[in-house]
Amino acid sequence: MAALPPWKKVLYLKQPYEDNYVDESFLDSLVLNANVQRYEFWSLCSGTLAILWQLSLVVVFVSVWWRVQQLTWNLNWLLALDGLLFGCFVCGWRRDKAEALWDVLNACKIVFPLWVLAPLLQTLTRSWSDDTIAVIASALLFLHVASYRYQDVADHHGIPASKRVSPAHSLPGGPTALNAAVLAATILASRLQTAEEVFAFMSFAMEVFALPRARFPAQVARTEEALVALYLCAIVMLGFGLAAAAFVLVSGVITFLSPALFMWAQRYKAEIQGPWDIAHVNPSTRQPGQESCQ
Repeated sequence: MAALPPWKKVLYLKQPYEDNYVDESFLDSLVLNANVQRYEFWSLCSGTLAILWQLSLVVVFVSVWWRVQQLTWNLNWLLALDGLLFGCFVCGWRRDKAEALWDVLNACKIVFPLWVLAPLLQTLTRSWSDDTIAVIASALLFLHVASYRYQDVADHHGIPASKRVSPAHSLPGGPTALNAAVLAATILASRLQTAEEVFAFMSFAMEVFALPRARFPAQVARTEEALVALYLCAIVMLGFGLAAAAFVLVSGVITFLSPALFMWAQRYKAEIQGPWDIAHVNPSTRQPGQESCQ
């Protein structure tokens, strides 16, 4: 029996082999998980810090509203909190006077319209029930955390400085997250007692969600210290009760359990790369009366 000629990876070339035949070189050229990125556990955990920061902001924000709505805090507490936060944002993380001036101008553009609209906002949801307020506000705050553009924080580490968007000229978290937070703040503020409280609470909400300095300080040298301070503040505001325990549990799942599950699932990832390239015309193997491709 005559020996068969070597198999060639040429389409439409008449060969003494089946159409689905491949030789040993095909299996040798297969590569498993060649481009799969490998992760480290603590690197993944550090990547969740921006989520924990935003979640802590939301917890502090809701806790402040609850204290004001239950008359535990009065207007003076709110005004003092507004002044403290604005002073921290302007003086604590700024790098030059231009950024501080930009923050002051942004705050003025927000504060004065709020003062005028406060009486209107107070009566915005007068006909709504408390259950409706709770459901809508919870859904909007969840949407804020879920749709927040955390990639903007990661971009500070992976994108050249010339291509970054300046924090002072971009919407914190993206338009969807910002609009959801502002709408939730407006709905919650409408349940307060006086127009002055509505104004002070909306100013606090704008400082927390709308000012660029309130976003996760990835560009600050002491990021961990700022996050720990905010996290402990959220726990204190919740009162060390069942709500605080639930918040600690959720933050633990986000920070540690989710990266661990991701690394565990990555073991089962199978990405195979092989020589299944597109066939191209090969004039050197063209035979009379037929097209030859490879």
